[in-house]
Amino acid sequence: MIAPGVVGGPARGLALVDQLLRDRAAVLARIEAGRGLAELVRVFVATIVVGAALTGAAMGSFRGGAQVGFAAAKLPIALLATAALCAPALTALGRGLGRPAALARDLALVTMALAVGALVLVALVPVLLVARAVDLGYHGSILLTVGVGAVGGAAAIAVLAGGLRRVARRDAALVAGVFALIFAVVGAQSAWTLRPWLVRPRTPTVPFVRSLEGSLYDAVLGTARSASGSYTRAEAPLPEGP
Repeated sequence: MIAPGVVGGPARGLALVDQLLRDRAAVLARIEAGRGLAELVRVFVATIVVGAALTGAAMGSFRGGAQVGFAAAKLPIALLATAALCAPALTALGRGLGRPAALARDLALVTMALAVGALVLVALVPVLLVARAVDLGYHGSILLTVGVGAVGGAAAIAVLAGGLRRVARRDAALVAGVFALIFAVVGAQSAWTLRPWLVRPRTPTVPFVRSLEGSLYDAVLGTARSASGSYTRAEAPLPEGP
C-alpha cells in the first residue's frame, strides 16, 4: 500500500510519517520484508527527535528559562538511548526463541514504536500546556507528566507487540510479553537517569541532570503522597530562615 501523495513506490519522508499514522500495517509489512530499512530508521529517528523535543520543551515550561532547552534536549536522548539498548536485546531474545535474527529489522521496529510514542506525546502537549496555564502544583504536574509518558509508552509497546506477532515463528506472545517488560524498564530508567524534567520551584539553579537517588518507583510513590498533602521532611526539608 502506498501513502497518499506517493505514486509508484514506498512512502518516504513526511509521507512515511503520514503512513505511520494512517496505515501502520503497511509499514510493519515493509519492515518484515526488510525493504529500505535504513531510510525507515532515518525517518523514525527524525520523528523521535522532533516529537520528543517539543514534548520536552512543554515539560520544561513548568520552570521556564534554561529548563525548557534542557528538557527539549534530554527527552530525545532518553528515547534514542532506549532504542540503542533495546534493539540488540530484541535480537538476542528473538534468536533464543526461534525468531530469525536481524538487528537492522529489529532496530527499525523499535524506532518505529518509539516514533509512534513520540507522536502520541506531541498530541498530549496541549494537556501539559493547559496544566501550566492553570498553575497546577509541582507534585500534580509531576504525576501528570508521568501519566503522559505512560500513555506514550503504552502506544509504543502496542506497536512493538503488533510487530513481534507478525514475525515471530513461535512463542510470539512470550517474545512480545518479555520484550515489552524490557522495553518499559529501559525506557523508564533512561528517563529517570536524565531527570529533572520539571525542576522544583524552590531549586536555586537548574541542573542538566541530577545524581541518582532512590528509584523511579520510590519517586512516583513519594510524589503521589506529596500531591495528597502527606510530606516526609527528610525527603523535602523546609528552607532555613524566614
